[in-house]
Amino acid sequence: MIKLLLVDDEPIIRRGIRTSIDWEEYGIGIVGEAANGAEALDRSLQLKPQIVVTDIRMPCMDGLELSRHLRNQLPDTRIVILSGYEDFSYAREALSIGVQNYLLKPVGAEELVTVLKQLKVEIEQLEAGKRNRLSRDLVFNENYPAIKSDFINRIVKGGIIDPNTVYERAELLNIRLIGQQYAMVVIDIDDFTIMTEDLPPAERELLRFSVMNVAEELLLSKTSGVICYSEFDHLIGLLCGDKLTPEFVGSLCADIRSCVRKYLKLSVSIGIGRTRGSIADLDEVYAEAFAALKTKIFKGKDSQILYEEADSALPQAVLYPSEEEKAIVGCLKTLDTAGLTTAIDQIFDRFVANRTDVGRIRSICGRMILVSASGIEEMGFDTGSVIGADFNPYREMERFDTLKDLQGWINSLLQRLSDLVQENKNRKFKGIIKTALRYMEENYARDLSLAEVAAVVYVTPNYLSRIFKEEMGLNFVEWLNRSRVEKAKTLLAEPGAKTYSIAEKVGYSDYKYFSQMFKRFVGFSPKEYKEFKSQ
Repeated sequence: MIKLLLVDDEPIIRRGIRTSIDWEEYGIGIVGEAANGAEALDRSLQLKPQIVVTDIRMPCMDGLELSRHLRNQLPDTRIVILSGYEDFSYAREALSIGVQNYLLKPVGAEELVTVLKQLKVEIEQLEAGKRNRLSRDLVFNENYPAIKSDFINRIVKGGIIDPNTVYERAELLNIRLIGQQYAMVVIDIDDFTIMTEDLPPAERELLRFSVMNVAEELLLSKTSGVICYSEFDHLIGLLCGDKLTPEFVGSLCADIRSCVRKYLKLSVSIGIGRTRGSIADLDEVYAEAFAALKTKIFKGKDSQILYEEADSALPQAVLYPSEEEKAIVGCLKTLDTAGLTTAIDQIFDRFVANRTDVGRIRSICGRMILVSASGIEEMGFDTGSVIGADFNPYREMERFDTLKDLQGWINSLLQRLSDLVQENKNRKFKGIIKTALRYMEENYARDLSLAEVAAVVYVTPNYLSRIFKEEMGLNFVEWLNRSRVEKAKTLLAEPGAKTYSIAEKVGYSDYKYFSQMFKRFVGFSPKEYKEFKSQ
């Protein structure tokens, strides 16, 4: 509904205009009336009408003065002046003010409606244009970080070579590339993958956006440039200026790290490329900054690394640690925890000594984990309960930023596999021993050998002897003798029991040996024990 204000010092004219036309039919609503220009100006500033229909001659303030004020204070408001024939000389002045609609009294309803309908169309077109521009601006503002990030990413990939094109597009994006020197930094949020793996995408992006805002505010307070997203999780910083010395860039990066730590309770690591004098070299500068950041795996979190430092320690070729791999699998199978830790330490010490490339480190560690899990599965144990059915070591290792964190994770993982072996061996031992004890209980009265019992439980005599001692605390013979003596004690308590007969019943064909075993475990001979019980 278009808002209309009527201004005339004659109430009858205002009432005639208001009542002679069905304004709602034309989508126009009369929101107020005024008897003079001063009153009309106050009401206009309050009601914000889109059209004002006013007389020229009025007390306090005439229509032309009112029009001048409206043009200054409400420039989008359309003005329609009504005037008698004798006032037509005012038309030229009205046109100079910007009033394009000048109607002579008496004005017919049809003529007034025609003019106002045309104005309504103009107003609606103007407001539709404003809404479209506002919508476009809103979309642009919401997507501005992504748009500027795409621009910078194209530059660092060599996609925009012509410097003039870079400057033109930067200006359109309100990015100031002023200065004779250019530097680039790569900012990585430490432990970003681990911190955000359970967060929804919106919160994950909010974290990166917060770091980007803090970093860019600091950058722009000291020089010109931009901070934006990369195609990966890290951020890219482009610096422009005339004095981008290593000390200046290093100080700025230190301030960024400090502020992110203070305000966001996060730590970041920053790789710094060498300063260049041409914007055409930004792809090389970015490659240097990214290469410097990759050495964070050795330097650690909350660090900043110059490319010169990273370049001075080039990675050396490292052979696959096959001997340590075999040792690790062997230690897992034999439950040698100390040997397991030593083998892992040797591998990682070699990584550090040779400054091994991050990709090579993850390749070696991934294979080592898979081979270890395969070795455990060959023993008949299900590793899925420890590492998961869809475990991918290469994907998991992407979560860790430093060699220390990666080594800690691998140590923990292999220890859990070792625990799995221990648990299953314990379970397996118990099953074997349980079956062996049941068989021994049922057959203790006859000559019973370790080999016979081992055959019953399908293991070798040596294996049974070892696990029997581990589980029961006694060796096979000791346990059998102790069990037989316990049975004999029960039988000797019965009236009229004969000791030689009892010896045979509990599995001793040699009475003398029976007496020796009995006295060893009970402290009395069978005869003395029988007499003691009969008292």
